[in-house]
Amino acid sequence: MPACSAGLEKFGMKFSHGGAHISRTMMLSELRLVLESVPAGSGTETYRSAILQDNVLAKTTGATRQKSLRHLHELYSLDEACPIFGLLRKLHFHDPSSLPLLAFQVAWVRDPLFRATTRPVLEAPDGSQVETASLVHSLHDAFSGQYSELNLHKIARNASSSWTQSGHLAGRVKKIRQRLAPGAAAVTMAFLLGHVAGHHGAAIFSNPWCRLLDLDPDRAKLLGREAHRAGLLNLKAVGEIVELEFPLFAGYLPHQP
Repeated sequence: MPACSAGLEKFGMKFSHGGAHISRTMMLSELRLVLESVPAGSGTETYRSAILQDNVLAKTTGATRQKSLRHLHELYSLDEACPIFGLLRKLHFHDPSSLPLLAFQVAWVRDPLFRATTRPVLEAPDGSQVETASLVHSLHDAFSGQYSELNLHKIARNASSSWTQSGHLAGRVKKIRQRLAPGAAAVTMAFLLGHVAGHHGAAIFSNPWCRLLDLDPDRAKLLGREAHRAGLLNLKAVGEIVELEFPLFAGYLPHQP
């Protein structure tokens, strides 16, 4: 993650302590229900009403609806005026099957607790087991003395579930690392986030979100060209000279290179 700035926070990135993973996972199924129920272009009150009044998440009590709304807001903002959520909605419209990796990238940006569990997952060899204890250890290093052992284990279990929802891990009890095969929409999100965070030129292909998608620079460049052919971005790359533009998403970006 880049250093905290007012511009990045306005874009939708979060840098403060805490996060939804102390109580929930990345809530992929709930987010999918909300996106299927609320038309794109809706205001925040429509999202709120869908969850609280229409009960699109099928929660049994008003209290659980309120909690779900709060955690979904923490993870995704549910405000299309917030650029990062506006981008998620637009890319999801282009490719609904990309939602797990779109949601994952946004949740990772917005939840420092989730981010703190990254290293043991990304560094695990393909086919190896990722133990909950390794996630607990990373959380302890990042937030020493801030959480009880009970809460650290709870956060680690929730994070492990989120890494499974994103496709990085497989299995119900024994979590096995597997490599991702992201599509054009997910890679476009990775480029957009990298661009906003200040990764330009050839560095865009090795930005943190590309690494989150298990992409080395060569593979990222190849998939960037696929996104170009799909009309999601404009990419010209010759050696170290890289020109990257996002005409479909210019309204969400604080600046262009």
